[in-house]
Amino acid sequence: MIKDNCSRRWMLLVAAFLHSWRLLAAESYAPLPNAVTSFGAAVHNGWLYVYGGHLGERHHYSSNEVTGAFHRLNLIEGKTWETLPPGAPAQSPAFVADGDYIYRIGGMAARNPKGQTNDVWSRDGAARFNLKAGEWEELPSLPSPRSSHDGWAVDGHLYVAGGWTLAGKEKQPVWASTILVLDLSAPKTKWAEIPQPFKRRGLAMTAIGSRLYCIGGMDDHNSPTSAVSIFDTSTQQWTEGPNLPDGEMKGFGASVCVVNRRLYVSGLEGVLWRLKDMADGWEDVGHLASPRFFHRLTPGVAGQILAIGGENDDAKLNDIEIISVKSNP
Repeated sequence: MIKDNCSRRWMLLVAAFLHSWRLLAAESYAPLPNAVTSFGAAVHNGWLYVYGGHLGERHHYSSNEVTGAFHRLNLIEGKTWETLPPGAPAQSPAFVADGDYIYRIGGMAARNPKGQTNDVWSRDGAARFNLKAGEWEELPSLPSPRSSHDGWAVDGHLYVAGGWTLAGKEKQPVWASTILVLDLSAPKTKWAEIPQPFKRRGLAMTAIGSRLYCIGGMDDHNSPTSAVSIFDTSTQQWTEGPNLPDGEMKGFGASVCVVNRRLYVSGLEGVLWRLKDMADGWEDVGHLASPRFFHRLTPGVAGQILAIGGENDDAKLNDIEIISVKSNP
C-alpha cells in the first residue's frame, strides 16, 4: 500500500509539472526570419535553432538565394528571434544538436548570379557551434562534398546518411554510397565510412535508441521512394522498416522527429504518420493545417510537434505550425 501511494503521488507530481509546463508554452510562434526550404532545424534546451536554406524559387538557384543565416527562438516566449553568428551559405545541410554544440555538415550552394544557368556545388565543410562560447568551431572536412543528406547523433557519434555530390553544371551528380561517422569524443579525427545499402537524397533521419531511421527520399533513378532503412549503431547492421504509406511525393522532402520515443513523419500530403508500437506499420495521428515538404519537423514543448517552414504547391512558407496529435488514433 505504501508503495502504491508513493507511486500515485509521483504520478500526480509529474502530471502537475507537465500541465504547468504546457501552460508556459507559447500558443503560437513568431514566423521564421525568412520563408525558406531545405534548411537545418534543431531543438535544444527549450530553444529552436534554424540555419541556412534556399530562399529562391524551386529549381532556380543563385549565389544570393542560399543563406548561411543562423537564428534561434525561445519556445516559451516564442515571439522574438535572436540572431546568431552566421556560417557558410548552405542548402540541405545536416543540422544536429548534441551536448553543448549544434553541428552543421555539408550542404550545397550556387556559384552563379541570379538569372544565369544553375551552377551548384556540394560542400565538404563541417562545423559545430559552441553554445557556451557563442562561436563556430571547424570540424574535419567530409571525405567528399555532400548535400541533400541528413544526420543525427547517437551515443557520442555523429552520423550522416544519404545525399549526393554536385560539382557544377558540367558534371553529373555522384550519389553517396556510405554512411559517415564522426567520434565526438575525438572530433578532430577523420570521418569513418560504412557502406549503406541505398542511394537516396532528400531523405529524413532520426534515431530511437541505437537505431537510426533513414526515411524516404529520391533514389538514383530520380524516383521518389517510401523506403525506410534502419541502421543499428550497436551492431552496425542494416534492416528494412515498413514503407511509408504512398502519397504524391512518397517520402521525398519529408521530415521526421521523435517525441516520447515515438517516431513521427510528415510530407507534402500533410498527414502526420506515427510508427506503430510494433514498428510494423504507420498510423495516421494528425494533419497539418498547411501541408508542406522540405520543411523541418521538431519536438516542441511538453509533447508538442512543430512543422517549420518548407513549401507547398503554391509558395514557400515562413510559419511554425503546432500540430495536435490524436490521443486515440
